[in-house]
Amino acid sequence: MEKKKSLLQRTKIEYSEPLIDHKSSTTSSIMVGSTITKPDVKSMIHAVATILQSQMMEDGSVGKQIMSHSDLYFFCEEKYISEKPEAFDEQRLALLRETPTVDNIYEFVQALYDCAQFRYFLSFHPLVPSAVSSV
Repeated sequence: MEKKKSLLQRTKIEYSEPLIDHKSSTTSSIMVGSTITKPDVKSMIHAVATILQSQMMEDGSVGKQIMSHSDLYFFCEEKYISEKPEAFDEQRLALLRETPTVDNIYEFVQALYDCAQFRYFLSFHPLVPSAVSSV
């Protein structure tokens, strides 16, 4: 009589690289890579980029279009193509109409994040010294 295999034995999954980068401890303490006070920004931006790209792919597969009266139309490439069609050759049109990769979206969101961080930095550290000097 053959024994039934456990779920763990039946679902043998092999990974070529680790799924997450974590630290192990033999002292039973928990090693945390990200906290509320020190979040892993790169991982969060990558997750957002993945979700955005997935949503774009899903919307494209069902043929969703952004209507011209929608608030989102401001972000639609078609708006700018229709306003100045002479500014876009066939190669540029094809590039604009293809769905961006997760890496493309990641770079864009990272640039937005960096700008926001720089603006926050400037609010506390002005580049131009104030006219009033401390004595």
